[in-house]
Amino acid sequence: MRAETVEHLRAPISGARLTLQPIEIAGDEVICGRLIEMGTGAWYRIEEGIADLAPHGFRNIDRHDAFCRRHGFEQGPVPAGNAVPDENAAMQIKFFSEHRDAYEIEVVASPFFGVLDRVTLGRWASRAIGKDMLVAEVGCGTGRQTLPLLRSGASLVCVDLSEDMLRLARRKALAEQPAGWADFVVGTAENLPLADGRFDVAVIFGSLHHFSDPPAALRKVAGIMKAGGRFYILENHKSPARFIFDWMMRRWMLWMEEPNEAPTAAQFLDWLGAGGLEARVRYSTYLPPHLFYLVKGRAADRLLVATDALFNAVPVLRRLGGVIIAEGVKRGLGRSGEGEHARTRRAFRLCSPAPTR
Repeated sequence: MRAETVEHLRAPISGARLTLQPIEIAGDEVICGRLIEMGTGAWYRIEEGIADLAPHGFRNIDRHDAFCRRHGFEQGPVPAGNAVPDENAAMQIKFFSEHRDAYEIEVVASPFFGVLDRVTLGRWASRAIGKDMLVAEVGCGTGRQTLPLLRSGASLVCVDLSEDMLRLARRKALAEQPAGWADFVVGTAENLPLADGRFDVAVIFGSLHHFSDPPAALRKVAGIMKAGGRFYILENHKSPARFIFDWMMRRWMLWMEEPNEAPTAAQFLDWLGAGGLEARVRYSTYLPPHLFYLVKGRAADRLLVATDALFNAVPVLRRLGGVIIAEGVKRGLGRSGEGEHARTRRAFRLCSPAPTR
């Protein structure tokens, strides 16, 4: 990670500032070192260019102990505040540690997700993200969206709970040598280790259903954004037609994961409202993903674009989409002093393409 990125990082839970103690530097990048929490002296390791800023209770004890032995460090003080993995977080860490490579094959290289990524985030990023912007990608995994975002020339701070996923993401980013730069941080979305009010853009692409507390995560994401900052969130949608996808997946399993239940549109809007985010909501993916393993390339892109446009135009069909997308901006207090949450609820009624309740 770059030394200059430290100013955008904070200790989890306490939000304390961090100071950098490098051990190994290569060019502009800190390959190995420590981030020390001001006030307590508690520290977090940097290893293979990745900062481990997960809360103390989430720490990979084996890796931390090995780091201490290798560099002659004591364990040090306990950081201010703590959180421990709940059942879901522990399950997600275990699953993605054990299935990282399978995830690359089944999801990252999936014909369906290739089409979805290009048609959704790819098109939005080309018009919304520019050079010199600071972007937070929360739940980045192995960098499926990181690489396209980097090609815009932006600087990214990418956070994920799985250090194993981040190691692969970093290797991929270094191999491609894109126009932008990405730093990778182990952390939880609910205790996001990023500084408030710093980021021009925030992206959460298909990862909310892995989080233990999506509303809390979105509040943290809203906090790190500048007023007027843009965000893009794509998530599974518990549509009235979801049973068709579930039935087909039982007969032709395309990928494995350990998700929580997908939100309804109403739940999704409530989550966004909790974060004070003004959003325009639309839907995508009305056809079974299996079809895109048969129709590929530009024809597949055109098929997804055409069916999305057709179904979104018909109010009674709109909410049948298997994916829900929110894009918009973070607003500050209005002149009357009205809070963001109230303004967001009103914005939903204005911006959503269909009633959600």
